[in-house]
Amino acid sequence: MSSTYMVFRCVFTIINMCFFALGFAIVVCSWWLHIKSADYRPLMGNPWFTAPVVLIFSAKLSMLLGAIGCAGAWFEKKIFLFIYIITMIVIFVGLLFGVVFIIAFNERVAMAARNELFENIEFYPGDEGLDAKNSRKTMNSIQKRLRCCGVDQYQDWFNAKIWTGHPYVPDSCCIEESSGCGKQIAANETFGLIYLDGCFNMIQMEINRNLMIVGILAFVLVFIEGFCIVAALGLLCYLRQRDRYI
Repeated sequence: MSSTYMVFRCVFTIINMCFFALGFAIVVCSWWLHIKSADYRPLMGNPWFTAPVVLIFSAKLSMLLGAIGCAGAWFEKKIFLFIYIITMIVIFVGLLFGVVFIIAFNERVAMAARNELFENIEFYPGDEGLDAKNSRKTMNSIQKRLRCCGVDQYQDWFNAKIWTGHPYVPDSCCIEESSGCGKQIAANETFGLIYLDGCFNMIQMEINRNLMIVGILAFVLVFIEGFCIVAALGLLCYLRQRDRYI
């Protein structure tokens, strides 16, 4: 075994160990983003086809491939390196298309989420009514965490069927929440009592911020995957050429 191959093998192994650690860090970060968006995730259509989930799946598979690549390089198993290269290329292309597809359809998903927010307000069941669509749970959770009220503005709640004609908002809109506080406001006396900003802009800003983080992580993962693919191809070519002369 040549000294050049030994150095190349050690470097490739170290790169894949770092790649494994990076994949683990990306999984943790993506799960954090996924959990953070739990309150408005039901508004986004398919909750399992989001940018963080795509990145989690890609990073987990990349971690497994990193172990396979190390085994192939260290034990000189060409089949492991071949599996590593082919699967890594599939992940490389899939991750690129997946993240680009999600970002491209972000605006359409946001508009669907906005319509869903208005529907949740219209059919809001109140504090005691049957909550078959989880409207109460979803809206209260969003408004409490993001400190907002309504979709575009707090007056959106005046159109809720449960209190038509009254300037009421849910208690989750109150800055200092207490039982019935949302019914104690007057239409023109809200300052310091309830959150005045609508929730849609808050959600959209958080989604865009999350997409930026996911985009950076995906770029880093794709860049290192590309480097690993080239390195694995070099190792595989060396082993094939060496075996030809044995």
